[in-house]
Amino acid sequence: MAPTAPVTAGPRLQAVTSAVRRPQRLPPPWHSPGKAGWLVVVIALGVASLLLLQLSPGGEGVLNGSAAIDLTGWKAASDGEPVTLSRQPITDGPSGAGTAVDIRRSGGEGRWATVLADLRSPEAFFKVGRTYRMQVFVRDVKASGRGIGMLLANGNYAHRPTDSSRYEGYRDDSWHLLTRTFVCTEPASPDTAFYLALPASGALHWQVTGASVREVPPSRPPRVREPATRILSFTGPAGTSPDRQVWSHETGGHGWGNGELQSYTSSTSNVQLDGNGNLVITARRENVIGPDGIRRGYTSARITTQGKVDVRPGSYVEAPIRVPVGAGSWPAFWLLGSNVSTAGWPACGELDVVEVIGANPTVAHSAVHMAARSDPDRDVPYHGGKDGGSVDLGHPLDSRTHLYGVYFDHTMVRFYIDRKEHMAFDLEDAESSGRTWPFGNPMFVVLNVAVGGNGDPSASSFPKSMTVGAISIWEGGTPF
Repeated sequence: MAPTAPVTAGPRLQAVTSAVRRPQRLPPPWHSPGKAGWLVVVIALGVASLLLLQLSPGGEGVLNGSAAIDLTGWKAASDGEPVTLSRQPITDGPSGAGTAVDIRRSGGEGRWATVLADLRSPEAFFKVGRTYRMQVFVRDVKASGRGIGMLLANGNYAHRPTDSSRYEGYRDDSWHLLTRTFVCTEPASPDTAFYLALPASGALHWQVTGASVREVPPSRPPRVREPATRILSFTGPAGTSPDRQVWSHETGGHGWGNGELQSYTSSTSNVQLDGNGNLVITARRENVIGPDGIRRGYTSARITTQGKVDVRPGSYVEAPIRVPVGAGSWPAFWLLGSNVSTAGWPACGELDVVEVIGANPTVAHSAVHMAARSDPDRDVPYHGGKDGGSVDLGHPLDSRTHLYGVYFDHTMVRFYIDRKEHMAFDLEDAESSGRTWPFGNPMFVVLNVAVGGNGDPSASSFPKSMTVGAISIWEGGTPF
């Protein structure tokens, strides 16, 4: 959902799939036309003679990550100036490493180059849904400042168990650790690779050692056993407005940057307590002049705790909600950075705990919105894709109540439905993809039912109501 016009926000519900699945060798996807190509160094996984080796759980995936004895399994190829590999003894290696793979190129231009090494049965090693960490120590002997990237793929940038990557550049000749923790989202193949990418123009001289992939425990929020720190209750007589000490009404329309059709009001016909401890937000088809003086064909409500109740980082927020469905309905429970008035959107950060596109009545969506590091006005959302940002619960969501929750702090965001995690996003994800991390700051709560935006409501029946129970906030972790 977008906080103000004319910013365009709201759910972007298509998973991004970047794996290239063509048999020919392709240039890396970050290659920009008209610029120097990229040299790709790929540590391949899975020589046939080693596929029979078994890898114990939590064991090392890379067979020869430091070329400890020789360069067995390492192979180089390039479409330009040849890349040469050698085994290099080192005396200042990280973590006691005594050898490294020395990578050189004398100059010239090229679009790709690959270096292949072996893993132990990558198709068996990677399990969808499990958490892994890939890492490698790198040294730019020339201290060029040009970037190096680390990811998993084969020489054609296909057969990827994860879309995660890490890119860095260094202006010194010291050893640096590239590391990236990820959730496996796709099966691997025998040719899946530990993949390093280098710019291809000019001379280069890199050393790498300690290439590694290991399964690691998933990162979880702390657990708290105390009762909720605060409960935003909806107790009160039926037909009355929610507590004005906690909630404010946002009124008007303007489409909120999403092509919405409703006019938000503070009327109890659109937002009221039901007398049973719940809040009910109702969208109605009615042709009225809204608080902004503009006539629209629908009314609804949007309320927030901005300036009244902040949720601090390190908190878990949860609400029982029954959402409306049907084409044109767009209910949402979300958090927005409390500094939105100064930082602006999306730099303030947004966490969509749940939003439902009514034309897809069984699917609950979650999303993270933040700015690009290079442009604080550009939204670079994350919807989870294969990691579970869109969850089909198998029944119309207006048929029952579900618990929707989110935990956020300085390093992680976790989304839950009925206290089952379905999407994760970390500081490491943001840094490696050029995003900011605004979630170490307080946020406020927003509840609304929009109309239109992502569907035509003309064939749907109205009114449509979202019923919200007491919102609980646990500071310090999750209660489960």
